Amino acid sequence: MLNRIIGELLKLANRVTSVATDASRVIRSSIHQKKLLAIVFFFYIWRSNQTKMKISKIFILVAGVLLAACGNKSVNSGKIETKSCAADTSVHYTIYIPQMADDEKLPIIIFFDPHCQGYLPVSNYAGLAEQYRYILLGSNDLRNGLSAAQTEKIVRALISEARAEYPINEKRIYLSGFSGGAKIAAMYGFNMPEIHGVAACGGSIIPNSKPDSTFCYVSLVGNCDFNYLDMQQTLATLDNMNQPFTSVIFDGKHEWPSAKIYETVFRAFDINAMRFGQTPANVDWLKQVYSEMSDSVARYMSEGQFTKASEILMRIESWYGNVANDIRLSTYVNNLNENPTFASQVKKIQELSIKEIRLRGQFISSVENRDLDWWKTEVENFRRSIANPDQQVSIASKRLMAYLSMITFSLANTDILNNNAEKAYKKLKIYELVDPENPGVYLMFARYYLMINDRTGMTESYKIGR
Repeated sequence: MLNRIIGELLKLANRVTSVATDASRVIRSSIHQKKLLAIVFFFYIWRSNQTKMKISKIFILVAGVLLAACGNKSVNSGKIETKSCAADTSVHYTIYIPQMADDEKLPIIIFFDPHCQGYLPVSNYAGLAEQYRYILLGSNDLRNGLSAAQTEKIVRALISEARAEYPINEKRIYLSGFSGGAKIAAMYGFNMPEIHGVAACGGSIIPNSKPDSTFCYVSLVGNCDFNYLDMQQTLATLDNMNQPFTSVIFDGKHEWPSAKIYETVFRAFDINAMRFGQTPANVDWLKQVYSEMSDSVARYMSEGQFTKASEILMRIESWYGNVANDIRLSTYVNNLNENPTFASQVKKIQELSIKEIRLRGQFISSVENRDLDWWKTEVENFRRSIANPDQQVSIASKRLMAYLSMITFSLANTDILNNNAEKAYKKLKIYELVDPENPGVYLMFARYYLMINDRTGMTESYKIGR
């Protein structure tokens, strides 16, 4: 029993180290937190340049003979399957191909999960893939903590596999990821000309240069995600570059979005492809989506949810062009710009964000220097803020607690790797105070007890965590 637990803990330590590598980047970046104060709050951003839809016909070659000649793998439509790359069998992936005609070329989304669980998004979004006619492919090897060379090998192997083995539309290759996987998707998506869009979930990087004008960037983040502010900074950078984007903020934490929320990605990619002639325009469907979004704006305006209304208005403008051409929507824009309640909501969000940035900057030194009694009081204060009836105060407090959970996890992991028992124990106790329902807390305690050779403590903690 003990040997099995120890073996599992050693495997866990490897996974934790890879996660902590990504988390440590967030911690190191805290010295630059002041940059976040430059975030542009997009509720006031209304672009005036209208991009005309360009519709061009795409002539599809009959694929049957060509697929056989090129050695394409057999296409098992409607099934989720796990495979290895033909050119490199050490690279593994999960794939879903919707029901399709023999001569179809479909768009593809390649997924990167930070824990090498590419089967998760493929299985979660297979229904959407069937509805929107997409191939989904998820890496089961890529994870946080890999070297740059290992990461590049996997990414390029999967893209090559998709192009060589499956009936894809070469003009519609997209990347998507969650957390550290989102950063990988963005890094390669921004820099590889064969990639035409990225859907980044709960993670982001700042692009070094303006992407191609046809590039489609979708940002999805929970309003309680500790990476929320960093993702807003990415959007501010893209906006300063005059680069269109789609922003989705959902009620949730640091997690893959639900299928209902992720549907916006498929819509964004499809509409962008129609605008730039990468696929034929479906006029009836475009009208339907436009109508649904317009009705959502009207509903949010009537309910006084002005920030949500502004988010949808921005999405309409990004997808369809200048909303000034629609009398109904332009009226909503004018109402928002002149609405004192909306202005007050935006001001409050800004003030809470500034406070959040300041507290995040103080957390690391406080973890090192403050005692457990101080932290008990501090955590209790945060819990009261989370219970605050003011929704924005509650949401900001949840993000801070999530951020504190992440940094105590990372700092405790570093101390365990350095065999610093005293420091590790204190950080683990803070981690437990902040996130007592997280099984990871007790698995980390099991590693701590293994380090100090307390087999009883290790076994009990492991049982709680598992």
